[in-house]
Amino acid sequence: MNITDNQLLKALVDSAPIGACILNSDSFVAELVNEKFLEIAGRSKEQIIGKSYWDSFEEVSVPFEDILSHVVLTNKAYHGDQLPRTLLRNGHQDLIYVTFVYAPLVDMGGQVFKVAIWVHENTKEVIEREKTAAINTQVKKDRDRLHDYFFQAPVGISVMSGEDLLIEFVNPNYQAMLSGRALIGRPFFEALPEIIDTDISKALISVLKSGLPVNFQDQLVPISDEEYGPTIERYFDFSYVPRFDSKGKVDGVFNFAVEVTPFVQSRRKAEQVSNNMLQILNMLPASVVVIRGFDLVVEMINDSNLNYWKKTRDEVIGKPFLDILPDLANQPFASQLRSVMETGQVIDVKESPVIFTNTDGTIRETYVDYTYQPLSDIEGNPNGVLVMSSEITARVNSRKLLEQYAYELSMTNELLAKSESRFKFLIQEAPVAIGVLQGRELIIETANDKILEVWGKTRQIVGVPLSVGLPELKGQQFLGILDDVFVTGEPFYANEIPAILDHGGQLKEIFFNVVYQPIFGQNNNVSDILIVAVDVTEQVNSRKALEISEQHFRKLSDLVPVKISNALPNGEVTFFNKGWLDFAGLGFEDLRDFGYFDMLHPDEIEGFQQGLLQASKTGIPFISEMRFRNKEGKYIWHINVASPVLDEHGQVLMWVGSTTDIQSIKEEEQRKNDFIGMVSHELKTPLTSLNAYLQILQLKLKEDDGLAFAEHALERSLKQVRLMTSMTNGFLNVSRLESGKMHIEKSTFDLCTLFKESWEEYRLLYPNNTITVKLSDEKVCVCADRDKIAQVFNNLVGNAVKYSPVGSDISVTIEQYGAHARVIVSDNGIGIKQEDLTKLFERYYRVGNTTISGFGIGLYLSMEIIERHGGKIWAESELGRGSKFYFELAVHDS
Repeated sequence: MNITDNQLLKALVDSAPIGACILNSDSFVAELVNEKFLEIAGRSKEQIIGKSYWDSFEEVSVPFEDILSHVVLTNKAYHGDQLPRTLLRNGHQDLIYVTFVYAPLVDMGGQVFKVAIWVHENTKEVIEREKTAAINTQVKKDRDRLHDYFFQAPVGISVMSGEDLLIEFVNPNYQAMLSGRALIGRPFFEALPEIIDTDISKALISVLKSGLPVNFQDQLVPISDEEYGPTIERYFDFSYVPRFDSKGKVDGVFNFAVEVTPFVQSRRKAEQVSNNMLQILNMLPASVVVIRGFDLVVEMINDSNLNYWKKTRDEVIGKPFLDILPDLANQPFASQLRSVMETGQVIDVKESPVIFTNTDGTIRETYVDYTYQPLSDIEGNPNGVLVMSSEITARVNSRKLLEQYAYELSMTNELLAKSESRFKFLIQEAPVAIGVLQGRELIIETANDKILEVWGKTRQIVGVPLSVGLPELKGQQFLGILDDVFVTGEPFYANEIPAILDHGGQLKEIFFNVVYQPIFGQNNNVSDILIVAVDVTEQVNSRKALEISEQHFRKLSDLVPVKISNALPNGEVTFFNKGWLDFAGLGFEDLRDFGYFDMLHPDEIEGFQQGLLQASKTGIPFISEMRFRNKEGKYIWHINVASPVLDEHGQVLMWVGSTTDIQSIKEEEQRKNDFIGMVSHELKTPLTSLNAYLQILQLKLKEDDGLAFAEHALERSLKQVRLMTSMTNGFLNVSRLESGKMHIEKSTFDLCTLFKESWEEYRLLYPNNTITVKLSDEKVCVCADRDKIAQVFNNLVGNAVKYSPVGSDISVTIEQYGAHARVIVSDNGIGIKQEDLTKLFERYYRVGNTTISGFGIGLYLSMEIIERHGGKIWAESELGRGSKFYFELAVHDS
């Protein structure tokens, strides 16, 4: 329909429900405009009517000025849908979104004589839609991040929903605790029926109803690994945490769980071992004390030793030996103890005098037989002394009295008989295993019930030789040791000595602390041997089990690709795994003495200390990104997890540290940031040049000589567009290459012909340089991707021009070299250092001796293209003497 009536057109514009403006087709002067258009434009009618449209809306003239001209020339409408535009509205720059149409109006002769602009603002709708999309994207990111955390967390995690507590998610660690059960999609109490009607089930229901979390520590849960299997006692630390919906109502429960069965059992065994050890020590007739370290701190002591020292347990445990007994400072004991720890050699002393000063100032003179036995840590380093002593003051004094009063040797048989009777009574009632062997035949003369129990025999063996009563001793060391005691008259002491004994037809390995004490007759020769023994089998087995468990843990910790450490509540480190020792380049002792905090970056020490303090209060592991100095002195980024292990009172028992190297991730982040900054800087240059040329072109077109300048400006503008296009294509090719989407489409073609086509373009692109071509007289055909090889030509020639002086010559040679087609691109440019030649083809690498712009991806892409064709590419250069770039492809017979 042709519109010729201006009144009708004005009525149509004024009544339109959207913005409308009518321009004449010659100068684009505005003739009609309605209020809706003025509202969207933020301008008055006087600022638009009678003026050129592009004078009124200069800020949107590019590129829509050309589009509007195209509408007039082609008589075809142009539609723009929800495009962002920055308008100067009511004195302010506003970003708005508009949908508009440039519609040509034609006269009766079919000629465009006016242009109608119809516009509708969509700013609110677009902003709301973008907000919604951003929120949805962030929610998805948060959900994915939470899922990844749950899936990779070092604890078992399950998520239960609804009143039926339907299990909708379990992570691998949670499933591993119940590997024989199907969990996902089942109600919790159906999957774990053992929990029904227990305190745990009541707590879980309470969380669902009250919305308050519940925590359990060292909780006994009789449960099987497999469904319907027999239950076993297992211990767990776990928490039930409510999950809330958008209305704040509980719609599910998170379960965080860790099985601690081995730790609970080990702790209880250790407590039992310690208690058993103390009981055993108290049962021994000898005095026993364990002393550790250079300061000779008392770690353990039995009642017999306390009585000898005349001290209470509180007065000695944890205190230095010389603080407890300062009057022994001038006696040899302290130096002997330290010597045992330094050398690892046993010291055995008989009838040593020990002088004490009583509280009233009087002197107490005693005599003891004592043995200092070295104790070692797990690495075998002596760090303590086991002191076993027997006070023999009475015996020494008795001997002295016997020497003084020889007449006591003529004691009557009746008195001797009574003495022997008393001796046998004491042996029988003693709380330890005691026996007496008579003569060198070792006839069992006396054996109390305790030693018969240990031997696994009845009283029928009394009166027969030991080798007959205990035939299983044949081939073991004991008969030989007893014979040595009888011959030498020297007592024998041993701790944790193993023996194989027959108990009811079953051979058992039993460990003893034993003393073989010679008894001398009237002729001063050995007549009997007194055996005193304590069964320490349970103690030894428990300790070995703990040592094996700890060795297993240490071996496992050395295999994991993270650094593991343990520390006491006061921060003293007790263990570093191999990862830590290799990282620091130190042994355990040196690393511990060197100090964990000395390896930390100074900027992070305060935050780490505060994090540890908070973790000790809450029991929640402190997770942070930290830098540690390695053996080369370089700080390396790590994810550090410091986990407190708490007792039943919430006190820290120890710290467990897990430290993972994330240096490569940090460096990759930095490389990405550097790359983004570089891209922003490099793209800004051609955009600035392009904008300047177009603005000058716009001004020059209004002048008389505008057409002469237009050709030059358009040529320069197109050059900048080609530059940006090349940059963008480079990034796209890198992206495709790294994602495996760069496809090679091969065909057979002549390299010389391909270069001739590119040469014409090079003459336009690089008018200030001469490109000399030396082509083979014969065709040099290859089977390759024609466009990709053209891209290699473009990269090499473009680099040669970029790094060469203006007006210099660029030489390109294409020849057949044996079975290969060889291309050589030579320049007389700045050249390349020898140390840079090997790195030229690395991604994003740029020579450091130039300020010429670029991304460092052209040569990288060229290398990838050539190598994917089975060819090779390389460079030869000297600094200041130009460069030569070569590539070769296999020749294909045409």
